[in-house]
Amino acid sequence: MQWDVSIELATLLTLLIGACVGAFATLMAVVLSLSVFWFKIYGWKLAVAVVSSFLLVPIYVQATAWSAGFGTNGWLRLSQVDASKNAWMGIASVVWIHACAAIPFCFWIVSLGLRRANRSAVDQALVEVGPWHALTRMVLPRLRVPMAASFLWAFASVQFDMVVTNLFQVPTLCESVYQQVQFGKLRSAPIIAAWAFAILCGLAIGFLGYWAGALPVRRNSKESGSMTSPVLSWPYRWILSSGCWTILMVCCVTPWMSLLTRMGFHTNLVEGARVRTWGFSECLSALWHVQDFASEFGWSVQLSLWAVSLSLLLTGILIWLVPRFVHPILVFGLLGCMITTPGPLINLMVGQLLNHWLPSPLGFLSDRTLLGPILAIQFRVLPVVWGLLWLLQQQYSERYGELLRLEHNLPWQARWYLWIRYSQWGWIIALMIGFSVAFGDLASYLLVQPPGVTTIAMRMFDLLHYGTKNREAGLAVALALFGAISSLVCLRFVPSKG
Repeated sequence: MQWDVSIELATLLTLLIGACVGAFATLMAVVLSLSVFWFKIYGWKLAVAVVSSFLLVPIYVQATAWSAGFGTNGWLRLSQVDASKNAWMGIASVVWIHACAAIPFCFWIVSLGLRRANRSAVDQALVEVGPWHALTRMVLPRLRVPMAASFLWAFASVQFDMVVTNLFQVPTLCESVYQQVQFGKLRSAPIIAAWAFAILCGLAIGFLGYWAGALPVRRNSKESGSMTSPVLSWPYRWILSSGCWTILMVCCVTPWMSLLTRMGFHTNLVEGARVRTWGFSECLSALWHVQDFASEFGWSVQLSLWAVSLSLLLTGILIWLVPRFVHPILVFGLLGCMITTPGPLINLMVGQLLNHWLPSPLGFLSDRTLLGPILAIQFRVLPVVWGLLWLLQQQYSERYGELLRLEHNLPWQARWYLWIRYSQWGWIIALMIGFSVAFGDLASYLLVQPPGVTTIAMRMFDLLHYGTKNREAGLAVALALFGAISSLVCLRFVPSKG
């Protein structure tokens, strides 16, 4: 049990793992972003699709994929139990899985920052001093804020999710608080420290998000085109392309291949010895067994629909209220703190609300409804939905704001109609992305599920503790495909220009 671990050790592990994950994920993100969007490596569009396909793949699915390849039943057998017994091996496993899960987010944070670069100045530097000096003197200094945001996001992913640390028994602050809430052994010091990390990271991420998304980027007509790509001679371009595709193969393609390989393994006894073979029929059988989890899929779909519907409703109210009564930066700071709040603390707050703070006649809401999980998931879904729709609102104001000011006498029905016509696809995409986030979330509601309710995330988490077998690999492939398709929808929010 990790609930009684010392506060010093838990804080040290949180800082160590978070810093390693942040540094590695940010470094890979910078290399990939510059290679893809600036140097335009061979197959760069496919590279964007490959790295983006993991945006909405839940971390427990990625953990399953790495377990399928390197766990007890994988093609390279490294026991998860042995890793959890070796402190440094367990820490290395947590760092690797969290870093691979953070790379897609860090990639797009850095890439969107790269699009904000002063294009005319960079193009001039390319001509006058060459690609290397333009990169080191112009581009990289302008990426300091996106790189900081990337590091903070990767760091925060370690301190607000305890799924991977629980698998490898690494006592970070989040894992320690999870154990305390689960077994009712609450201690104030770890909870306060976890809150402090969440508030600091959340405020920083929220303010950086406001700076990057809410403030319009003013460019003159000479800077409206796309950034000029440096011309590299073919040996250097091949070397850069090979290096980037090696990173993608290791971090993004290997998990897919591990799952597909594990689905087809079959063990036979031949003269008293176990012989493993691989067959396509076993893969089909593993996928067929996904229907065994129909009940869990049903609960997940129902919970996700209710959660994203509430988030859309709250976002609609906030979009109307914020410009009139509250400064947007305060909302960004609050929502940033929400998304970085450790899952165990969310469980603790929601549990206290439903079981202790509500009047006794409303006690049935905790055990007989999905209100607890729905409220808990808002900490993850609401900031995402708000960010997407606020960005859409900013684009709408930037494009039609002057026209609307001139036509200030238009009735509110006409203004509402114009906004709906402009933003209808944005709301649909926000619904899809919010649904995917809610569907893949686990840490925020793990301990507040009502009796008899088991979501697919909860079942996957339980099965993962016992290693990845054929049926679990098939289920992970189905969830990864769903996450990949949902992830690529995010590309609609990346404008082709500016």
